[in-house]
This record gives sequence, C-alpha cells and structure tokens, in this order.
Amino acid sequence: MTHTRITIICENRAHMARDIMGEHGFAALIKTPDTCLLMDTGQGLGLAHNAKAMKIDLAALDGVVISHGHFDHTGGLMQIPARERPLPIHAHPDLFAAKYVMPKGEPPTYIGIPFSQTALEETINARFEFHSDFTDIAPGVFFSGQVPRTWSFEPSDDRLVTETSDGFVPDPFKDDASLLIETPTGPVILTGCAHSGIVNIMEHFAQKTGHQTFSAVIGGTHLGFVNDPAQLEQAMDAFDKFKVRTIAVSHCTGNEAAARLFHRFKNRFAFAGAGWHMDF
Repeated sequence: MTHTRITIICENRAHMARDIMGEHGFAALIKTPDTCLLMDTGQGLGLAHNAKAMKIDLAALDGVVISHGHFDHTGGLMQIPARERPLPIHAHPDLFAAKYVMPKGEPPTYIGIPFSQTALEETINARFEFHSDFTDIAPGVFFSGQVPRTWSFEPSDDRLVTETSDGFVPDPFKDDASLLIETPTGPVILTGCAHSGIVNIMEHFAQKTGHQTFSAVIGGTHLGFVNDPAQLEQAMDAFDKFKVRTIAVSHCTGNEAAARLFHRFKNRFAFAGAGWHMDF
C-alpha cells in the first residue's frame, strides 16, 4: 500500500453501501503505509457492525485517537476486541472530564465518556497516552493537542458544560483535538467535532507545520451551531484561504450548513457518511 485511505465507520448517516448503519456519532479509520489508527468510536451502536460489513479488523489496530470526551465519540471503545498487547489510546488529559448538556431551564444530562480509565485498561488492555501539545503519534500522523482559540467568530454551544468544584461551567473543550495526516497528495485534517473551531484548527496546524494548503478537511465541523450566517461565510472563506481541495463533512456540521457548503464548493464538497472513504 503506497497511499493513505480514510474510511468513515460511524456517522449520523449511512453512505450508499450495503449493511451499513447510521448513528449519532463519529468514527474514522486511518490506514497509511506505516500505521492503522481508529479516530473515535461512535456511541457504541455501529462500530463493530459497520467494521464487519466493511471488512475492517478492529483487532489489527495500531492505536486509537479520541478527539474529545463525549459519549458519541467514545461509547464504542468497549467494542474493540481485547488483545494481549496494550492498545495505545491517544487523547488530551481532560478526556475524562465530567461533561454534561444543560439546555436552559432543564437539569443537566451526563454526556461524557461512559467508561472509567481503569475499566478500559482492564477490559481492552488500553494504554492511555495523554498529550496536551502538538505531537507526532505515528509516522506522518500528528495530534493537534489543545487548539488555541484565535478566531472570535467560531461557533459555540452554551448548552455544553462541565462539572467542577464550583458547579457547572461552560465546557472549555481543552480536550478537543484533531489529526493532521501527511499523504502523497498533501496534508489532510481529520476532526471529530471541531469544538475548537474549524478555522482555529486549520490555523493551528498551519502554524505548527508550515502548511498553507490542505488536501482535505474531513469530519465534524460544528458549523451546525453558528450563531450568525456571517460566521459560516467566514469559515468558508478560510477553506478557500487554505485552498482545501476536498471538504468532506460529517456529524455536527448540520444540514443547513452542509447545504450551504455544497452550494459554494460544488465538486470540492462531499458528505462523509458511514461507509464513505477517500484515498490520498
């Protein structure tokens, strides 16, 4: 194998492929000439089912990356087969922070990772490797670490909170992380939800790597939560600034934002649903 393939295993919609199921969540397989990584695991409904349908062997993974600690990205961890050798799991140190959703006037509902670190270590032989900063985790694969919030126009969701000793406070999403993957056609950014802001993520990787163009941006963009149409326009301008050749959106991008992205970018746009893949 001389190319890199990114395959969406779990996503809100099923791509046009046989026996694939959709679920609210996200998981993607990154297979390069040097490594095989899983980024996120969905909420636990479809990971094993879809992997089997796509003939993906989850027991052969070299490691797992978790983009952040929400249940719809971590709930499938226990579906990864146990094995003798430790399974590296790369994440930010705040992965196990107590995360909740608290709509106005309603009690908080826990939406964090549904397993303890100890349970994962004992059940699937997980070995957690926590990274606060930008770091390489495999040949040509870079973990963002905490992403600086540079652009004030990035969307936010004030329903999402975390529990601290002072009570519930807005979730700062220090744990929101993405990947940059070097490929023969150029660097590819893979995101989970992009709670840090998709423009912040692109700017962060540009600053850390020197790349000023990206072959693709794939995954959740959180643009479904923009507070002003101008915010979406600014994000789309940033895709053009970085000359992103493929904008393949998933999960929390939202129907309206996806429609506007398609209208602007046409053949540069793709719906990255469960079963979709792209070679680089």
